Amino acid sequence: MIQKHKSATVFIFDLLILYVCFLGVFVQQVESITIPLKGGILMLFAAIVWFIIVVNSSIATIDINFGIFKVLKETFIGYSILSVSVVGIVAIFGEFAPNNKLILWPLLFGLLLSCTFRIMFLVCGKYLVKKGYQQKQILLVGDGRVEKKVMEQLLASPNLGYRLHGVVADSYHETLPKGFYLGKIERLSEITRSGMVDEVIIALPLRLEKLIIETVEICEMEGIRVRIVPDFFRIIRNRAILEQLGDIPLIGIRTEPLNLLKNRALKRMFDIGFSLIVLVLLLPSFFVLALLIKLTSPGHVFFKQERVGINNAKFDIYKFRSMKVQDKKESDSVWTIEGDSRVTMIGKFIRRHNIDELPQFWNVLIGNMSIVGPRPEREHFVEQFKNNTPHYKSRHLVKSGITGWAQVNGWRGDTSIEKRVECDMYYIENWSFELDMKIIWLTLFGRKTQKNAY
Repeated sequence: MIQKHKSATVFIFDLLILYVCFLGVFVQQVESITIPLKGGILMLFAAIVWFIIVVNSSIATIDINFGIFKVLKETFIGYSILSVSVVGIVAIFGEFAPNNKLILWPLLFGLLLSCTFRIMFLVCGKYLVKKGYQQKQILLVGDGRVEKKVMEQLLASPNLGYRLHGVVADSYHETLPKGFYLGKIERLSEITRSGMVDEVIIALPLRLEKLIIETVEICEMEGIRVRIVPDFFRIIRNRAILEQLGDIPLIGIRTEPLNLLKNRALKRMFDIGFSLIVLVLLLPSFFVLALLIKLTSPGHVFFKQERVGINNAKFDIYKFRSMKVQDKKESDSVWTIEGDSRVTMIGKFIRRHNIDELPQFWNVLIGNMSIVGPRPEREHFVEQFKNNTPHYKSRHLVKSGITGWAQVNGWRGDTSIEKRVECDMYYIENWSFELDMKIIWLTLFGRKTQKNAY
């Protein structure tokens, strides 16, 4: 089945495209096929940079199930990083002008050709699979909820490269389409020996362990590839992660990109750099704001409160004080509502425009928070919400943030906790540096960010 091109093949093909473009432009400009030493070093440097990009992304993996926009986006980002690296190294160690065409044109041609190659592969691959080329005939073994779910997916998605040959189950039921029921499970050996089946998918309840083992043994005897659908897929939120504990397989119930050290390191470096810039640039305005807070309401300039963060660890969050000074027990357990009488005159303005959050960049700098992530909450409300809202405490799998996906979608203040958690879990399971940049942009310029800010 045409499904996926291996990374090594695509990596080598991309390098060939890049080298041909460099050579073609060089020959056209210099009218010589002899590449100087500097040119050879530059091409080697480009190969090393491209290798690093490939290792740290999925740019060299082309799957027909990928969308064209996703593939083109990854290719464009990869070539952007490569271009900045190549132009930078030439600007530092080489003569960038007046021979800039020798640098820029090959990169541009390489991007266009790589994008064209990927589009052709995706379009042709999707077309061939849809027309039945190299599609696998699937025999489904099962009876019940799991079997029904798998059957519906196979029938609804011919583009995945599978065709349902039939279903064997202990009994016929009305949900089975006409012509697909092939009899009881006892017929499995007969059907697999017919040569009409490429793969067997077992969709039996896990309590039928003995039957599952017998089914696998029959398939192995006939040389038929077999796969098992776990009966607990309802608790797997998006894509399962298969890991190893020694020789024991482990199934993770959700993807967590920030579990990877390289992603956490990238996010932390950005947090440090961004928070330093903000604190230095806005320091003069902090003094003005501090003066306004002192003049309009007695009490401290900063408001400190204990919140629950990553791994349920507690930390002190810092904000500009936007409310009247109140008893700690009240501030830790009373929810802020629209028109709250505790909010001061200047507090209404700074809360509306998120200015009260600015001291939290200090929390980011010292590592208690991140710029983007689920908003940290008071322990009183964490204990309250966890009993009523599924997955609430799973928000603490990553660092809390000054802003987040829930906030830029308007779920802040006295709004649905369920929707907030839904947004936070989407962020945790789909994190990317691009998503962080999008959230920061929407925080500054999005229409929904200031919604329910009071």
